Amino acid sequence: MNTLQIGKRFAQLRNELACPGEPTWSQARLADETGLTPNQIARLEQAGAGSIEAFVRLLNFYHGHGYSMSWLLLPDNTHSSKMALTETSKSLEANAVLEMLGKLKQLVVKEVDSLCVQVAS
Repeated sequence: MNTLQIGKRFAQLRNELACPGEPTWSQARLADETGLTPNQIARLEQAGAGSIEAFVRLLNFYHGHGYSMSWLLLPDNTHSSKMALTETSKSLEANAVLEMLGKLKQLVVKEVDSLCVQVAS
């Protein structure tokens, strides 16, 4: 894996951390959030260089914010999701789908009952 490529991905993710309407995160803010120095963040983003401890700390920070380690580290990440799908998020998505299907079932049953009444009349 090209360390420059990882550095660019780190910088890209930093720019995505801001909430809508919020300014992008600076390297200084990321440093404050991770316990690293702004120089360490700059080295990691610009050259993919720095200590293994700083690298792992930044990886853990992004992982904790829901980003996929595969997307960050694989040379060809075109088939990897940027966001990590955890078992919790899969369960939440499944629950949402089940809820929507339940509502659809209620609507269908109501329509079928209405049609049965009309046909019987």
